[in-house]
Order: sequence, then structure tokens, then C-alpha cells
Amino acid sequence: MADEKKAKKTAKEKAGKDDKKKSSKNPFKAIAGFFKSVRSEGKKVVWPKAAEVWKNTIVVLVVILIVGLAIYAVDFGLTQGMKAIKNAANTTTAAETVTEEAEAENAAEALTEAVTEAASEEVSE
Repeated sequence: MADEKKAKKTAKEKAGKDDKKKSSKNPFKAIAGFFKSVRSEGKKVVWPKAAEVWKNTIVVLVVILIVGLAIYAVDFGLTQGMKAIKNAANTTTAAETVTEEAEAENAAEALTEAVTEAASEEVSE
């Protein structure tokens, strides 16, 4: 058991020394290593054929067109709905205004008649 513990400690110490070596490593070598790995990964890429690219492009454009038309239809419908609600509110308000104006005119006429009758009664007396 003691040997296993020593072995683990030694392995940890070596790992710590390796970390120190890595941190003191030349940064230009690290950058070069990065680009080498990028290049090797780029070689693994399977590029599509031109026909497949055109097919996928057409599919994307058709889907964009369909989604655009759907969004336009929803927007147009909601806009027309809001206009209808606004017009209904304005029509109701206009009808109420006309009714109120008619009532005001009737009240004014009634008041004028009452004043005229009262004045004529006073004159006749």
C-alpha cells in the first residue's frame, strides 16, 4: 500500500512538472501546433459535390420563401384585424357623438321654446 501511495505521489509530481514544462513552452510552437491540427482536421472534411450544393441552396430558398409568406400572411391578417377594431370603435364613437349632438340640439330647442313661452306669457300679462 505504501508503494502504491508513493507511486501515486510520484505520478502527481511528474504531472505537476509536466504542467510547468507546458506553461514554459514556446508560445510560437504552440501556435504552430494549433494551425497544424487545424490543417489536419481540414483534410478530414468531406466536401459536397456542386450538384448537392445547388440542391441544398434551392431547398433553403424555397423554405425561406414559404416562411416569409407565412409571416406576411399573419402580419397582414393582424393588421386588418386591428384596423377593423379601430374602425368599429370610431363608428361607435361617431354614432354616440351624433346622438349626443342631436340630444343637445333638442335640449337647446326645448330650452328656447320654454324661454320663448315664458317671455310671451310675461308680455301678455
